[in-house]
Formats: sequence, C-alpha cells, structure tokens
Amino acid sequence: MPAHLRPSNDFDIADLPDSPDLPDSTNHPDFADPMDDVQPPKPKGTIPRPVFTALMVILGCLLVFGVIFSVAAFRVLGKMDTAKAQAAALEQSLLNGEADQARVQTSELTGTLTSMRDSVHGIIWDVASFFPLIGRDVSNAQTLADCACDLSQNALTPLVNEIAGMRLADLVVEHSVNTEMLGSMRASVVAVSPVLVTNAQTISSLQPGIIGPINDKLTLLRNPLSDASELLKDADHLFGMALDMLGDGGQTRTYVLLAQTNAEIRAGGGFPGSVGMVNVTNGYAELSEFHSVSEIQGIVRGNGLGAQISPDEMQAFGEGLSNDAASVTYTPDFVRSGQIAQQQWSAAYGTSIDGLIAMDPVFLQRILALTGGVVAFDGMEVNGENAAPELLHNVYLRYGYDEDGGDEEDLFFNDVAHKSFSKLLDTMGEFNLEAFSALWNTIRQSGDDRRFQVWMANGEQEAFVRDMGVSGAIQSDVAAPELGVYVNDNTWSKICWYLDVSTDLGAPQQNADGTTTYHVTSHFRNTISPEAAAQDSDYVTGYNPLKRDRSDMIETIYLMAPMGATITDYVVNRPSEIAADALLPDDHLALYGRDTWHSRIQILAGEDVTISYTLTMPAGVGAPTVCTSPSCHG
Repeated sequence: MPAHLRPSNDFDIADLPDSPDLPDSTNHPDFADPMDDVQPPKPKGTIPRPVFTALMVILGCLLVFGVIFSVAAFRVLGKMDTAKAQAAALEQSLLNGEADQARVQTSELTGTLTSMRDSVHGIIWDVASFFPLIGRDVSNAQTLADCACDLSQNALTPLVNEIAGMRLADLVVEHSVNTEMLGSMRASVVAVSPVLVTNAQTISSLQPGIIGPINDKLTLLRNPLSDASELLKDADHLFGMALDMLGDGGQTRTYVLLAQTNAEIRAGGGFPGSVGMVNVTNGYAELSEFHSVSEIQGIVRGNGLGAQISPDEMQAFGEGLSNDAASVTYTPDFVRSGQIAQQQWSAAYGTSIDGLIAMDPVFLQRILALTGGVVAFDGMEVNGENAAPELLHNVYLRYGYDEDGGDEEDLFFNDVAHKSFSKLLDTMGEFNLEAFSALWNTIRQSGDDRRFQVWMANGEQEAFVRDMGVSGAIQSDVAAPELGVYVNDNTWSKICWYLDVSTDLGAPQQNADGTTTYHVTSHFRNTISPEAAAQDSDYVTGYNPLKRDRSDMIETIYLMAPMGATITDYVVNRPSEIAADALLPDDHLALYGRDTWHSRIQILAGEDVTISYTLTMPAGVGAPTVCTSPSCHG
C-alpha cells in the first residue's frame, strides 16, 4: 500500500496529495450517496409516537373516568345506607303504631330512593354500563335502584297509608290472633302484592358481577323479597285460608299436636310420647292438656276400632299403624299419618280433627333460639342451644323410667313443649320484620328436614301446606326423584340418640337403554360406647328381650326407590351374628307406588351395618336426593 494511504497516528491534511478540482458532490446527481435513501432500522416492538400518544390520552381519560365513577358509586352506596337506616326507623314506627310518623318516614325513604335511582341513570353510569368488566355491576345497580324506587312508591307508600296505626304487637295478643285486624290488612296487602312479586322476580333474575358492595346489596334484597314473593303470589287466597284455619267468624278448629322424640326414631319422625289438642276460635288458641299415647291406644283398641290401612301398609308396618297411637308415624308419609290420626282420634274421643301438627326437639330448639329460653318445672332452663340434648337424652339420664307411673321425663317434655309454644305466641307480637323472616326460614328449614310437619283435613289447605314445604308428604313426582332411607326403632328404648345413618350414592353409570345405575351403600352405625351402655339407664338402652347386650340396637329399615326406579342386588351386611329366631327375612314390596325393601337389623356398640344395593333410575331422570328419617342430631 502506498505510504500516503497507510493510517498514521501523525496524520495531517497536508500529507494528502494534490488532486484536481472535482464537482460538488452534494449537488451533482452522479455523486449522490447511495446510503442517503436507507433509513436506520426501527427497534422491534416500538409503538409509533402518534399511537402511543393516543393510548396515553385514552388511559388518562379512563383513569379520570374511573375516579369520577368511583366517587359517584360511593355516593350511591351512601344513599343506600341512608335508605336502610330510614327503613329501619319506619319499621319501628309501624311496630309502635305511630301512623303520622310512619307516613313522614315513608315519604323520606321514597325521596332517598328516587334520588338514588336518578343518580344511577346519569351519563357516568350509562357510559360505565358498556365497560366489559363492570358493565353487569352497573346494570345491576340500575335495576336495583329502579326496583327499590318502584317498591317504595307503588307498594310501601299505599300500604303504609292504609295500615299505619295498626300495631303489629296487636296482631298476636295473649295466644290470640286478631282475625279482625288480619281481615282489615287483607285488602291492602292484596292490592300491592303484584308490585312486590314482579320486583322480586326481577331482582332474583340478576346475576352477580365483580363489585362486592353491589353484590352485597343484591343479596340483601333478594332473600327477603323472594320469601315474601312466595307467600304473596296469591295473597287473597292465602289470607282467606289463614282466616279459615284460625276459626274466623266464630268457628272452632281442632288440631292435634304431636310432640315427638327422635331418640326412639320413627320413619316419619319420632315416638309421639305425648299428644296435645289445640282448639282455635276467632284466632284464639287454647292448648289443652297433653294425653299419653297409651291412653289413646287403650281407648282405640278397647273399642276394637282402628284406622283403615292398605294391605301394603299392613305388610310393611303391621297392625300397629292402624290401632297404636304410638305408631302413627311408622309410615314415612305424613299425609297418611294425619289421616290415620284423624280416624284414631275420632274413635277414641268422638271428635273430628281439622289437622295434625308434629314437631321434634330440634325444631323446638330452633324456635327457642328466636324467642329465648323457658324454665321447666324442675328448674332446668331449656333454650336455643340445649333443647335438643335436654329433651332427647339428658332428661332420660336424670329421671329414667318410673315403674310407678310418675313418668317425669314425659312431664318434662310436655312442660317444655307447652311453654315453648306459649313463649312463641307471646313473643310474636314483639317481632320485627327481620324476626318474622327468621321464623319463616326456620319453618321452611324444619319442613325440609321433616322436623315440623302439618297435615290438614281440608284438601285446599293441605295443598297450601304442601306448597309451603311442611306437609311431610313422600315424593311422588318422577321428575323430582327421592331415595327414601327410613328407620323404625324396635329396641323399646331411647337408644337412637346414638344412631347415625348415612348413604353413599356412588357414581352414576349410564346404560345403553338410557337408564342410570347407582351402586348404593346405606350405613347404620351404633355410636354408643360400652361405658355409656353400662352407665345409661334401662329406659335409654331398651327392654326388647332380643337384645344381645345393653348396647344392642334393633331397627327396621325401609329403602324406598324413587318413583319409577328399582332396587336390585339387595344385600344386608351384618358384622355380627343374630340368633336365628330373631332374624327376619328381607321383604320386597311396592309401597305407595314405589319399589321398597325392608329388613330388621341389630347393631352392637361401634358396629356399622351396611346395606348395599343397585338403584336403577328411569331414562331422562337426574340424580336422586336422599331423604332420611330425622335423627337426634340436626
């Protein structure tokens, strides 16, 4: 390379050779730099500046809008809290019969709800309703506000104008329902019930969103409105039946009250240790003395008159279902229990009854949780926490069985049952709307688990109690399948405090013909310990001479397939041997149109007798629910 082209650390422009004059390359096309049109590569993923700017503007707007919407939302929630406080004050005025004050408070409440409705229909809320994440919440808030305003304007206001001045405390006084007052309320409630039902259905149809406070308000309104809606769908008919059942117009209605103990379990409840009669005239309820079932049984059998039962019932339950008042709930169908009790009562006392009401200690405990406790004749306080164990077990440990006929445990049960219902009637006049809702939910829950059951002789009234879910009727609808697992105690005892019953349905298996098969196991466990069996009184452990030791339980089991289903491969698995003369063959029959098996089992302390079987459901029918006799532990 020539010396003048070699790089040098001492380079100087003077070292360059002379060169001829060249055209100005910046102006001559022949000397254009080929790199002039080549742009430097852009970094990958870079957003063009105009797009970036636009995004920042949008995000800024969203942020500002979010702040504005949050402020607006909190203002609306604040109005809802104000409305809740106003409603509570209004409720108290209605309870106290303060008519003028109630009307003023209704107007204030309506004003708050109207303002809230106007707020959630402003431009901010309308725009927010289109946002993908919170759109449902905004729509829910708008619907809730619309419904609340409609309820206040078109249901609450006219209702308060009509009934303000009527104190709820005056509706139930000294065991008497004021039927005249109830009749006066009838037209007012009937007039506004369509508004309540419509809005309850609207709110019930809303699906929760993602904003917690709005979901909380949705839940707060949905449950009580749904309960009220169910009651008032046919308000006029409901009031008419209620007045008739209360003996309005000077009529007297007679109801038999069964106080049952699940410690001696029955398929439809428990042993009815005592039976009371309630006469109701013009709303006044008079609870007579309780009768022992042995007294009724003696009269019925002495007269040679029993209730009419079917051949299938005779095969399943024996003659006792007909003529033994202690066995009236041997059948799991409380409708049949009511019909049989009516015939027995008529045979014993020559009196026709209008209805049968059955309850157990778990139901009494739920009632006492609402009303407060009572003190029994022996000084024991029975309340919403201890009623079930006191009535089902502890009383038998204290008193055992009096061979001379004192029967303090029956007196204790009768005394607590009588005082509990008296306490309920006395307390209802002080109930607020929340307490009435709690009472309604308690009745519904106790109807579902068969701890409170009602049968009415009048067919229309029976249909009403069925709709309420307290009829105790066995399920006959193929589309609502119910597997029945029922128990009748034959230990002659109160040992079922220690009985535990459960059923494993198993996984469904689809068959080629469209039916579904379940491999089911029902468990019957005796949880008594040998120590408890040794210490408990004979009255608890039982007197049946077939018992193998003090811990032994003797039970008759009934397994009823759902309507249209079948039970096959039926096997009773007994962990210990039973004497040949005590062992009864398993029996297969059709009972109330349902495929049924029943067996006699014996269970020693700690044992688990299982019954395994195959349940085949009709095509197109879903999984069954399992209905079990109500045990001591709710």
